[in-house]
Amino acid sequence: MAHKHRNELGPGDDGFWPLTNAQRLAHADALRREHAGHRCVEEASSLCQAGDFYAMAGDHDRAEQAYREAIDIEAAEPGAPQAAYAAFLLDHGRTDEALAVIDAARRLRPQAAEVFTTIGEALAEHDRPQQAARWFTAGLVARLGQLTDLQGDDLRLDAEVAFLAGGRYRARQDLGLPSDHIDALVQEFQQT
Repeated sequence: MAHKHRNELGPGDDGFWPLTNAQRLAHADALRREHAGHRCVEEASSLCQAGDFYAMAGDHDRAEQAYREAIDIEAAEPGAPQAAYAAFLLDHGRTDEALAVIDAARRLRPQAAEVFTTIGEALAEHDRPQQAARWFTAGLVARLGQLTDLQGDDLRLDAEVAFLAGGRYRARQDLGLPSDHIDALVQEFQQT
């Protein structure tokens, strides 16, 4: 099968980026159908992506429905659907609900850096730097184990570590905390 060029991509195709609300809705609909009924990690991921595109297009009811369906899939990456849904809830001023969903994500003992970055960023964007710093720190621990072993090369060689450490640094700055060794590594990394 021939590969499609970027300008030939359409809704549901990998690499397609919708620019209009009509395209976003069509792409979200295609993502919902992609693995429908499989109850697998891919279906949960597609539903979360669909929720994101529904939300971008302003269809908040279908966005919420997609996130909730993803959460109901037991095979989902632990905490990933909850992270996406919590970010959505925070964006819509539903803080108490979002915090309950974040707590549910924590109880699932997530390991994927994406879960920690999504929750950390959402909390930071909504003026909760202390909680954001905790999530970024927990993500570093999940990724690396011992934080005392973190080196500058870890930031240079692992984009997820760099993102987690950078988010942690910004949250700690917002809190007015003194720099620690991780913050110093982030400052050094940012200057290169």
